[in-house]
Amino acid sequence: MKSPPVGSTTRIDLIDAMRGSALLGIILLHAIGHWSLPGYPADSAAWLKTLDAWTVRLGLFLFEGKAYAIFSLMFGVSFFLILDRWARHGVNLHGRFLWRLAVLAVFGYLHGIIYGGDILLTIAVLGVPLMLLHRLGNRTLAWIAAALLLQIPVLWETVRLLLDHGYQPTQPHPWVAEGDIFKVYAHGSFLDVSAVNAWNGQAARVWWAIESGRYGQMLGLFVCGLLVGRCSDFEDPARCAGAARRVLLWGLVGFVVLYAVRLRLGAWGLTDPARSHAGNLLSAYRDLAQSAVWMGAFVLLYQWSRARMALNLLAPYGRMSLTCYVMQGLIGVPLFYGYGLALHRHLGPFTSLLLGGAIFAAQCVCAHFWLRRFHYGPLEWLWRSCTFLDFATPMRKPAGMGTAAALAPAQAMRCRDH
Repeated sequence: MKSPPVGSTTRIDLIDAMRGSALLGIILLHAIGHWSLPGYPADSAAWLKTLDAWTVRLGLFLFEGKAYAIFSLMFGVSFFLILDRWARHGVNLHGRFLWRLAVLAVFGYLHGIIYGGDILLTIAVLGVPLMLLHRLGNRTLAWIAAALLLQIPVLWETVRLLLDHGYQPTQPHPWVAEGDIFKVYAHGSFLDVSAVNAWNGQAARVWWAIESGRYGQMLGLFVCGLLVGRCSDFEDPARCAGAARRVLLWGLVGFVVLYAVRLRLGAWGLTDPARSHAGNLLSAYRDLAQSAVWMGAFVLLYQWSRARMALNLLAPYGRMSLTCYVMQGLIGVPLFYGYGLALHRHLGPFTSLLLGGAIFAAQCVCAHFWLRRFHYGPLEWLWRSCTFLDFATPMRKPAGMGTAAALAPAQAMRCRDH
């Protein structure tokens, strides 16, 4: 089947820029954590250890659970935009999108062999229910999103622990000898790392998503993104600003309340395991509130012309999110793992953060350079071509075609194919 023609639709730069900001948060968090390889140098100077400790606290506070939340929300928005576009071009929506997700799952599995913390395979699997959910009305979807974001299985177990002191919670999965996996990352060869990630590393990630409730939260954010796409607020600056103010306000209120409640858990006499379960659940809710603050503040800043010019520097990075996300792992893993430069032995959180920022800057410059000459990033083109089994889709732009569309101001906030 021929794919929809290149350039036949438009693209919302605000979405690309916000996705780019999430990708920036992801790479900084991955750099601090050495791409899932725990451990820092023990012989750092005292002042650097203090700086490292603050870097970890600040990095977790700003990005952990928040960057992936924004990334997931943008997936839901793009899901709606793609289906809307395909419907206008007579594409078989359900079969074609399921195949598109299958291709993404293959990308994710292959990437997961290199970097065990890959999220693409999880996104592909959790994207399947959207093919059924998108048929439902907005009110029904809103209730489903709320139920998913509440993480009802985790909430139920937490409430039961609080009410029944004799209840013993389900023991977590043994994480397939996670310590042994980390030893392979630190000391094994490339083939050793690939072998352990081919199954054990990916199984550990799946079990973590299930036991932490992250799978429900991600699917809930997909549904929220679908609803955001339906209401078309991103396409109307005035409506977008009004919605952003409400999101920002409720996010701030939610964050303050949840943060205060979590701090009081010890004072209320709670002990483990009830205290740890309640703390983890409140932290998950607080992350959602912080994500709302991130989204609302980003959209409001985008309304100001000077801020928009700066934020739009992230738009090409967001347009090439698949390529840039995969490249993060392909660059970061050899830098920190034992078979490469083994920088986990030498760099603490602060210097690792600086390195992650440098990788981001280089990727962002490359994305700008690439999109001046090409319609798609390399993996974006491959994903599209595999989706339609049509490899005749042109990648290179005609001579003289610039990137004004990709970096347009608010009155032309659209450019091409999400």
